[in-house]
Amino acid sequence: MQALGMELKRLRANKKWTQAFAAREIGIQQSYLSKLENGQFIPSTEVIEKLKLCYGEACIDKCLPINSAIHKPSHIILIMSLTLFMCGLIAWLCATYEIFYPQTYFTYQAKLGDFLAFNVTQQYQGERFIEGDVTYQIVGERQVSRIENRFLVVGSAICILISIVTALLSQRHRFINVESR
Repeated sequence: MQALGMELKRLRANKKWTQAFAAREIGIQQSYLSKLENGQFIPSTEVIEKLKLCYGEACIDKCLPINSAIHKPSHIILIMSLTLFMCGLIAWLCATYEIFYPQTYFTYQAKLGDFLAFNVTQQYQGERFIEGDVTYQIVGERQVSRIENRFLVVGSAICILISIVTALLSQRHRFINVESR
């Protein structure tokens, strides 16, 4: 960021501005401008926009590294956090409402003379249903705790927690950067 600092000093000198005057024109504190000019800080996207407005876009752009985080949108972390939060919420809802892994099983019994058969299914077939020449009658219904749903609940809770922590940390980082100016 030394190149940017030297360019900022050169641009300010060309306009014959003092550092205090330039900081007021840009809309930042003089101490912050000093640190930018000395290469001690990397300016945020908002400050880069202010610098471009004050000094001219072409002058500032040639000093910024191409792969720098400065060129990335400032809200990308929040967007990623929101996406992770939504994925976690969807996974939690799918586990809670048994979308992928139903937990209810129905037991049907068929009795024809000495013939006794049981049919266990996840689909409710009614109180009685006929399959071929055998009539099945419901004898029970049970809830089965599926391990897949537990994994979905735990995974979704982790996703939601990570997204919240990431969003809070990015906001805290943004708040610290604003305060330091």
